[in-house]
Amino acid sequence: MGEIAPAKLIGWGARVLYLGPAFGLTPHRNATAVLAVGLDGSLEVADDPADTSTRYRSARSVLILPNTLHHLRIERGRMAFLYVDPFGRDLKALICRMTIVLPRAAFDLREEAAAIAVLTDLAENRIAAQEGRVSLGELLGIGRQAKSNGRIAPALRHMRDEPHRANRLTTLAARAGLSPSRFLHVFKAETGVPLRRYRIWNRMGAAMRACGEGASLTDAAHAAGFASSAHFSSAFRDMFGMMPSDLAKALRGVPIQA
Repeated sequence: MGEIAPAKLIGWGARVLYLGPAFGLTPHRNATAVLAVGLDGSLEVADDPADTSTRYRSARSVLILPNTLHHLRIERGRMAFLYVDPFGRDLKALICRMTIVLPRAAFDLREEAAAIAVLTDLAENRIAAQEGRVSLGELLGIGRQAKSNGRIAPALRHMRDEPHRANRLTTLAARAGLSPSRFLHVFKAETGVPLRRYRIWNRMGAAMRACGEGASLTDAAHAAGFASSAHFSSAFRDMFGMMPSDLAKALRGVPIQA
């Protein structure tokens, strides 16, 4: 294998891809949906995380549904966690690509071997983030959009460059030269998620990029528009099921790839 970074985080619009060591997670819920893939071997998923005597199902890939109590465990090796917004179209696309769909989770990607190969190439720095996003998008059926409407591009750039701003609908629509109602329609068609949800993901990404560049959690939270580091930590934990400080330690200063 090539040189392997300890961990990396790749931004992808209203998605986040983590590659690296598995966290020793206790049973928890995510506000997002998460596709978990074992890069070096199988992972195990509890049938009923609330039952201490529960049985565990072994799999290489599992899609955990949002707001579902779950417990993943893996003894060794690297993981890929792809977090997607439950209010966007990605979740439906991913469910359609799983072989087994149960109330708590779905198992076994139909294109599992190909997805693992792409994720491993990303983890081992053999392909660039953009190439990986394109390949995964084709395999997983995500990232597709309606015919591009370049009029919202300035609004997207403004949100990314100034995440701390309120980025109100009226302001963004004016930048695009569209009415607010038309802007909302075009925005979701292009990004796959509603504006309000995209704002949250944008701020999360900005804060984690700042952490990756060495900023403290407090400075990163303020720069991204959160009222405080506590506000950021609470929102991050609710969305991803972990504290941002734990993720920052795993990344060890590796910058987030946008």
